[in-house]
Amino acid sequence: MTFLLNRQTGLEEPAQLVNPIEQEDLDCYHAEWRPILDGKIAELKRLGQYTREGVAQHNVEDAHWQWADKKKRRVGQLQYQSFAMRADGRTQGLMYLDLIHRCRLPAQQNEHMIYIEFLSTAPWNRSGLATRPLYRGVGGVLMTEAILQSIDEGFGGRIGLHSLPRAEKFYQEEWGMKSLGPDPKYDGLIYFEMTAERAAEFLSQ
Repeated sequence: MTFLLNRQTGLEEPAQLVNPIEQEDLDCYHAEWRPILDGKIAELKRLGQYTREGVAQHNVEDAHWQWADKKKRRVGQLQYQSFAMRADGRTQGLMYLDLIHRCRLPAQQNEHMIYIEFLSTAPWNRSGLATRPLYRGVGGVLMTEAILQSIDEGFGGRIGLHSLPRAEKFYQEEWGMKSLGPDPKYDGLIYFEMTAERAAEFLSQ
């Protein structure tokens, strides 16, 4: 059991982190997430704003992700772990981790780490998309779980990810991750890593 801050009431509400992603999470994604994401994409196209900058500004950079397909392709593969965050009867966040990755930072090069393959929060929680975002902290809880999984695997809390453009400041400034610059093999997205030292510092706060 964990808690999320309801930004509309100012109160913390109970939430549940589930492993793995289950059918009810995919059902919520299709029934409640997709209409909002698809509606915003259609609006941006209608207004001529369907550009990389436009989707970043409106926080729908992941609108093309299909979570049911991701689960289907990874089911039964031990290198993957999936998580869903639930609160108030709805799925508030989704995450996939890859346990078979090596670090690139010179200080920890070739060490094992957890790679955050995909991480999304529900559309109604997103600034830039929702008029009054609902829950704060969904991404933070999922990120913390990735660190804890890294520790459980004996990787010292080391994690890595490729960031969508809108989230770059979040990972660099709020989480203290190190940027290794754009990755030409990953659509030019900036690649970040967290060191074991930074993970320990974060968990001690």
